[in-house]
Amino acid sequence: MNPTSQPAVRRTQGDRRAESDRRILGAAMRLIARNGAAGTTLADIGVAAGYSRGLPSERFGTKGALLDSLISRTEEAFQEQLAIDVGGKTGLAAVAARIEAHLNGAARSPDAVRALYLLYMESLTVAPELHGHIAELGRAYRAGFVRHLREARQAGEIDARIDVQDHATVILGALRGMITLWLIDPAAIDLPAAKAVLVAMVHRGLAPPHASGQRKQPARPLRDAPKRRRARSARA
Repeated sequence: MNPTSQPAVRRTQGDRRAESDRRILGAAMRLIARNGAAGTTLADIGVAAGYSRGLPSERFGTKGALLDSLISRTEEAFQEQLAIDVGGKTGLAAVAARIEAHLNGAARSPDAVRALYLLYMESLTVAPELHGHIAELGRAYRAGFVRHLREARQAGEIDARIDVQDHATVILGALRGMITLWLIDPAAIDLPAAKAVLVAMVHRGLAPPHASGQRKQPARPLRDAPKRRRARSARA
């Protein structure tokens, strides 16, 4: 025996279970990204992970429970990266960092994002048991943008009249729309360019009046339009 060799480390049952869970969820992600949840069975996942057809059922109980765990695992990975990307930033810098985190995450882990977006849609149809979890994710993402927009408003970085709730909804909606377009036709969508455009639009659209050297004029209510048309008709 080589005296310098290290003894093999014996893995505990907990280690083996964690490894099998990781492989099962990884296989589920890949299959769902390709076939959707409706086209993926627990038996398919077990075989793809290198285990028996029955292990996913034994481990997670139901398909819904496995899918719920997959969503949680995917979200944990995103939040870990988000914490790194946002770091100590606040205000508009943090808003931009959040936008970049969502789009960079899609480019970095396309299978995971494709699987998650398919689950978004299937939670409205064939997998309604996931709907609450999916809706909770959306609320949490909006809350993050709301928090940083409030910081930006306090710091005078954005117009004080801005409704941060509404703007957070629009930003998140833009992100989800861009990612959906990219998933459907990745060759046609330049994510880095789209990311730069969205960040620039947020900065310009939320800027306080003094930022451009002139006060923004409020839009004229649409209900005035018929009155103007009637006035022109009368003159004619």
